[in-house]
Amino acid sequence: MSLPERRIVPTVGEVVRTPESCFKNVVGYDWPVHEVTVGAGLQMAYVDAGPSDAKETMFLLHGEPMWGYLYHKMVTPLVAAGYRVIVPDLIGFGRSDKPTDELAYTYSNHVAWVRELVEKLNLTNLTFFGQDWGGLVGGRVISEVPDRFARVVFSNTGLPRSGPSVPFITAQKPFDPQIMKDMMNMDWRATVNDDDSINADKVHALVEAGPAFYFLAWRMYAQEVKELIPSKIVQGWCLSKLSPESLAAYDAPYPSHEFSAGARRFPMLVPISADDSEREKGDAAWEVFNTFTKPVLTIWGDRCPFTYMEMGKQYREGIPGTQLPGINHKVYRASHFIQEDLGTELAADMVSFISAFPLTA
Repeated sequence: MSLPERRIVPTVGEVVRTPESCFKNVVGYDWPVHEVTVGAGLQMAYVDAGPSDAKETMFLLHGEPMWGYLYHKMVTPLVAAGYRVIVPDLIGFGRSDKPTDELAYTYSNHVAWVRELVEKLNLTNLTFFGQDWGGLVGGRVISEVPDRFARVVFSNTGLPRSGPSVPFITAQKPFDPQIMKDMMNMDWRATVNDDDSINADKVHALVEAGPAFYFLAWRMYAQEVKELIPSKIVQGWCLSKLSPESLAAYDAPYPSHEFSAGARRFPMLVPISADDSEREKGDAAWEVFNTFTKPVLTIWGDRCPFTYMEMGKQYREGIPGTQLPGINHKVYRASHFIQEDLGTELAADMVSFISAFPLTA
């Protein structure tokens, strides 16, 4: 039985569902879609492709402001290789439920929702791929239920913990654009075109001062831009030219601004201020990863405006599993959305990674 497109869920308030008609023109991502209930009545959608009885399962987690379609170039070759492929839409994204109140979205809630999906589907022997918030959320999930994961791939992402912080920001609160201008001589509008689309050349000019600076500009963009439209963002964070059909597919789940609360909220949830309690939960996750000996691969894009200076170093220095003989860490000529720039290559890398580290039981 289909749920109404608008309803009340007691724990989060009003929830909207993108009408299925909005997805009718999405091409190249027509895998079976299922739903599981997470939290107190939220429906999380996920693609389940390939044989359900496969020995190996891929778990691909998107970030901001994407949805599962981000993996449209990777699902087909992974299924062709014989794997089951699970691609969730995070709550607030894609075909999943979308609370309209931005405060319904917290870092811990996203972790809990994804963990519940993994546990309700009883997924095991998972090979995880996480990029952007897919890594932030997925890294925490892995640290909580590590026995369900056989291998891990991190790409253009991070796992925040205690350490250096931004002094003039309060956890999960908006901040004044004028403060950014006065203290950092930076205006978020200097990174966009007149139509509010991300300008890659302007972004990389700013990135020369350090990737953290651009993150603050992006955080301000998400806070201040009149309409947060994925197609105006994704092209600016890709090196490859996206087709009009792909750009339209990224916009499909968000027919109006009220469907974008989750995407607008995400940048504010990155724990960059000292008073953010999510940092302590990141510390706990790192305690697990500091002794994590299962295979961990990093695949990075050298033009990712957020992480190009770090390129996965935190993982390679902090996780024993990254140092196993046979791990072949990669740095490609690619931007933030490496799945669009090099989706087929990433799928091949994952197949090689699995072959190099077969299941032991």
